[in-house]
Amino acid sequence: MTDRKNRTRQNLLDSAAVLFTEKGYAGTSVAEICDSARANIASVNYHFGSKEALYRSVIGYTYDQANTLYPLDAGEKMSSEEKFYCFILAFLKRILSTSMTGNFYKLVAKEMAEPTRESGTLINEIISAKRAKIEKLIRDIHDEDIDEETVVRMTHSIVSQCLFLGLNEKGRRHHLKRKPVRFEDVESFARHITDFSLAGIKYYRKFTL
Repeated sequence: MTDRKNRTRQNLLDSAAVLFTEKGYAGTSVAEICDSARANIASVNYHFGSKEALYRSVIGYTYDQANTLYPLDAGEKMSSEEKFYCFILAFLKRILSTSMTGNFYKLVAKEMAEPTRESGTLINEIISAKRAKIEKLIRDIHDEDIDEETVVRMTHSIVSQCLFLGLNEKGRRHHLKRKPVRFEDVESFARHITDFSLAGIKYYRKFTL
């Protein structure tokens, strides 16, 4: 009985992760989730308490998957530039991966476009921790005093390059006539974004000397 309950709960979590990623919170119904999971309509309330609680569980679940498969932390013995490349590479893999059930970053993209009350502060807490990592790398690479606003703008510029590749695929193909970005392409794109961003960060040095 316990094994069956655990399987049902996992099926609900997996189905909800896929549907919320594809359709967002408002566009996904409990009935759709239960139908996909082949579970009773009352199962969401039984296992999670509510659709809102299931959504928050999915946010944590998809982020944990990304962390496990593609950790952002690099080896301590690496230079700041090497750590920066490893961060960008892992970040791109998280965005473009098809090996995960659902995708945290596509959920976040939907949250940014249409924020939901149901996510609470969870997404902000997760994003803040990731943002702190890249801000530290920027400061280490710049290697001079740099004001907070400049660091924030640099962070937005760097992250946007990565997100555009993975979260605007249909638009890139339709409007820009670009070939789909494959997971196999992540290393070359990570190297380009790294080199481009490092040049920009180092360019700012002459304004702070």
